[in-house]
Amino acid sequence: LAKYLAQIAVCQGEHKPCGACKGCHLATVGSHPDIETIAIEEDKKTITVGQIRDTKNMAYLSSHTADCRVFIIEKADTMNSSASNSLLKVLEEPPANTFFILLVESKSSLLETILSRCTVLSLFAPSKDEALQYILSKTDFDEKSVIDALNQSNNNIGKSLELLSGAKLSKGVKIAEEYLNLIEQNLELNALKETIPIEGNRLAANDFTKQLKELLLKKVKDNINLKESQKEYLKMYDIVSKMDPLLITNINLTLFFTLRTSNLVNIKN
Repeated sequence: LAKYLAQIAVCQGEHKPCGACKGCHLATVGSHPDIETIAIEEDKKTITVGQIRDTKNMAYLSSHTADCRVFIIEKADTMNSSASNSLLKVLEEPPANTFFILLVESKSSLLETILSRCTVLSLFAPSKDEALQYILSKTDFDEKSVIDALNQSNNNIGKSLELLSGAKLSKGVKIAEEYLNLIEQNLELNALKETIPIEGNRLAANDFTKQLKELLLKKVKDNINLKESQKEYLKMYDIVSKMDPLLITNINLTLFFTLRTSNLVNIKN
């Protein structure tokens, strides 16, 4: 939710988040220069006052590409009194166009003076049956695997999907790698065959698209000294990204993959 709210803030499209603009692309891959995530440092147990001071300094700098800056503070309820008071000062006189998103397990651990300056959103895990039915309706995971994941994550749907997807990650990467390899060889029909196993699963289609975009970004970085190749991969990345919003519509996935594959092959030609 925090990442989604941050994406809304930096989105440059009319309907936010549009999923197609540069701001959305950068937010999705976790590299937007105006979104900062502050997490507990390695070998530490709390968010430190030093981290909050650094955050305050960054908050008063101008944004890079968006019209605002967003700071996500994970486990904000671990701040000690010094860190909390330091944060309170910037919340009392916040810089213009700056958003702070504080993630906590218990809001009672925050200072009342901090809470009074925040809009509180309380999230609760669904019942096991609600979470089970939701995941089964959106994915092709078997019921036993879903129940095991829910038991491990205390019925948290997002964490359960991460656990379930982790088991399939290597397979998903292999499909995306083979698909891109066939695109590079102009083997359109062969590439389409790679998408057949996921044509009936919209969540798998989203995961496949994410893996494909990461591979294309890697290609862009790897070809930094080969300008023509780099431009080609950037065009391919743009095509994949611009078609992303179609996945949240009722578009037939067979048609979706056919259109996208054709567009990608046309770039190679």
